[in-house]
Amino acid sequence: MRCLRFILIFLCLSFTILSPAQKVGLVLSGGGAKGLTHIGVIRALEENGIPIDYITGTSMGAIVGALYAMGYSPDDMEELLGSNDFKHWYTGEVEKDHLYYFKRNDPTSEFINIRFSTRDSLKLRPIILPISMVDPIQMNLAFMQLFAQAETASKSDFDNLFVPFRCIASDVYNKKQVVFERGSLGDAVRASMSFPFVFKPLEIDSVLIYDGGIYNNFPTDVMMDDFDPDIMLGVVVASGPKKMDIYDPMSQMENMIMQKTDYTIADSLGIALNFKFEDVTLLDFHLLDKLSKIGYDKTMSLMDSIKSRIPRRIEPQKITLRRKLYKSHYPEFKFKNIYIKGTTPEQEKYIKKEFIRNMDDGVLTFEDVKKVYFRLLAGNIISEIVPHASYNYDDQAYDLFLDITLQEDFIVRFGGSISSTVSNQIYIGGTFQNLNNYSKEFSFDGQIGKIYNSAQLGAKIDLATKIPTSLRVLATYNDFDYFKRDKLFSTGDMHAFNRSNEMFLKLKLALPFMSNRKTEFGLTVGRLEDKYFQSRIIDFDEDRFDKSKYILFGGNISFMGNTFTTKQFPIDGYQEALIAQVYTGKEKYRPHNKTKDENARSNYSWLQLSYMREKYHDMGKHFILGWMVEGLYSSKNFSKNYTATMMQAGSFTPTPHSKIMYNEHFRANQYLAGGIKPIIPLNRLFHLRGEVYGFLPIFPIRQSADHKAYYGDAFADIEYMGELSLVCHLPFAAISAYINHYSSPKNEWNIGLTIGWQLFNNKFVE
Repeated sequence: MRCLRFILIFLCLSFTILSPAQKVGLVLSGGGAKGLTHIGVIRALEENGIPIDYITGTSMGAIVGALYAMGYSPDDMEELLGSNDFKHWYTGEVEKDHLYYFKRNDPTSEFINIRFSTRDSLKLRPIILPISMVDPIQMNLAFMQLFAQAETASKSDFDNLFVPFRCIASDVYNKKQVVFERGSLGDAVRASMSFPFVFKPLEIDSVLIYDGGIYNNFPTDVMMDDFDPDIMLGVVVASGPKKMDIYDPMSQMENMIMQKTDYTIADSLGIALNFKFEDVTLLDFHLLDKLSKIGYDKTMSLMDSIKSRIPRRIEPQKITLRRKLYKSHYPEFKFKNIYIKGTTPEQEKYIKKEFIRNMDDGVLTFEDVKKVYFRLLAGNIISEIVPHASYNYDDQAYDLFLDITLQEDFIVRFGGSISSTVSNQIYIGGTFQNLNNYSKEFSFDGQIGKIYNSAQLGAKIDLATKIPTSLRVLATYNDFDYFKRDKLFSTGDMHAFNRSNEMFLKLKLALPFMSNRKTEFGLTVGRLEDKYFQSRIIDFDEDRFDKSKYILFGGNISFMGNTFTTKQFPIDGYQEALIAQVYTGKEKYRPHNKTKDENARSNYSWLQLSYMREKYHDMGKHFILGWMVEGLYSSKNFSKNYTATMMQAGSFTPTPHSKIMYNEHFRANQYLAGGIKPIIPLNRLFHLRGEVYGFLPIFPIRQSADHKAYYGDAFADIEYMGELSLVCHLPFAAISAYINHYSSPKNEWNIGLTIGWQLFNNKFVE
């Protein structure tokens, strides 16, 4: 009897050990930001001990699925996907700390550029709109950071992850789905969520791979074929084809691209959790908390049904311990060796120098890599870097592989501004750039218009020295003709009949100062000429311009920083400049009438200090507050007459409209100025912008009876200007409809519409 009992116990134990436990597969559909619902579903399953033995996903389902498969808890996923880092990834915006201002060129007024290369064969590539809505440079680096350690721990086999995983993408050329089961986990997920025209596709084996939802947005078939679970749980957040909205191009694109998918699961195979969203778009990731809660609440409401189909349980504490154990095998994220492809040996040497300079005992941290990565992309030479990390067991560190794509070496640019006023501009520019042992660039920027004409030749060399150094030479001609001034309503004031031109040569030496600032030393020599009338009563048949000419030489040192992401009308970031300048030279005055002062000459020298800071603060979802301060001190001599003095005085021009006006009331040799900018964002493209500024000359410049200049009483005048505008930021230009008012001249109101960028070349005085 005792022997029989032992045999029965042994058989029971053997049956328990040998019989497989119930296996559960989780299938996550795509759906853009709606896929954040998956996190809430997983949270509810874990809290109730429902096991997840396998996971397959498409698009956003692949992101959430991969994070879970590599050991992220629901809390971890919510923290990551709700972070500012994730926002930068899906918007393509570079963090302010990594906007490497040292290598950024001055913005230009281009609408379109045509790029062509002579490195291999003549290749033309016109660029009007970006290849994708989201710039991939953030995502390229982030996916390496996120997935490289898990890839190492799994030995690039997705069956060896914390939870075995499959990822679905689409080969559009061969019209088929692609199932990733091994290789680069980051590349697999990146490919799976590359929705056409929103995210740049990935090229794998010379084939472009797109979003998996195009051919299979709910991969239950992959789950059954690869894992054959006892039961499936499917989470569907995608909607099937629906009536297209003529005013919603994204819905039209989605209907054209996405193939019909079966979002059902046979009752014998498992349970499908279906979610319907009418008001959530592809990129509404800010709704994380709301969507995760919806997923959690609905799953909890169905928990009794789920438990009746899945009797097996795993205690949440055991899952947490398993996670910690699995992630403890992640190697430290540090780098030793760097391998580069897509470049010549000289270019490779230049790029490696950038990394080696940041090494500590021959090792780079991820933050070191990130810093250099954004520095290299800040200039115009390199268009994209695709990084990969492969663990080197001999070195106990990662090897860094960089796939470099260089920009074409010739760029031709066209643009300008179209205005309801007379300030229309045509912009034409061109650049030749080359990278060998150092980076070099030769450029031309020209503008033609009624008010402003300019031509600028530039040459720049960036040296990969221990302290990065940039040398730049500029030869510039600027001409401002203020004869035509915009005035919608005005009384009692004459138009300006002034003209100013300058020709100069500048040499600049720049050094980086922190990540988004630089220090610049400059030498300049130039010829300036002002033409003007001193009388309000002008006989155009008899009278001619008075002229003041200046031959000047000087130097400057400046500390500048800029994190603006738009050329004009910024709504975030800051701009700052502290500049010290000294100039010396001669003034030559020639009046139009033959007087004893004809061709009078005098020495002309001064010291100038200026400071400007502009910054924007996010005060919530629907309000941004900007402000700026500006100050100038100049010991500049008075010119031969009042008008010449005012034309050479410093000017406060904080708005695009004020930059094209000649307004004596906002000019002085010493002044304090500032303003506030309340901004209401209406959507991703439009914002309503208010601007109010005050201008306080420390010593206002007065005119004597004989047209000479003298200083009035300190702080005797104060002026103001205000502007209200509706601004639309398009990928290639800005549109602004505005109305503004100046305190002086009296009753000065202007209204207008501009399309494009109103930007000027470098000036003689910074």
